[in-house]
Amino acid sequence: MAEQSRSEFARRCHRPDAGFTEAALTALVAHAWPGNVRELRNAIERAVILAAGEPIDLVHLPVGAATVTTRPAAGNNASLREVEVSQIRRVLATAASLEEAARILDIDPATLWRKRKKYGL
Repeated sequence: MAEQSRSEFARRCHRPDAGFTEAALTALVAHAWPGNVRELRNAIERAVILAAGEPIDLVHLPVGAATVTTRPAAGNNASLREVEVSQIRRVLATAASLEEAARILDIDPATLWRKRKKYGL
């Protein structure tokens, strides 16, 4: 389904169909897709547009889908930065608002804003 949708959107958006990277395909399969097929199709269409002819990678996928396979855990030889970015992404994907995400992370909303800007989230 993902491959077919990607080809369809590439054709519609007048973009070359460069395919998925292995990491992106793994993330798409592993993600729960609470919005079902419509959410998956929207994510693929967005990724085709953002990729601009390059293979679709994790950076082109929505935050919730992209964090499925890139989630370092504390104690797994991950840097503190990687753990922090992963946790912020995970909370942003599930929180209803930035204010709620800041409350969950126990940081000031301005600090969350600065961290999002610093990490490109």
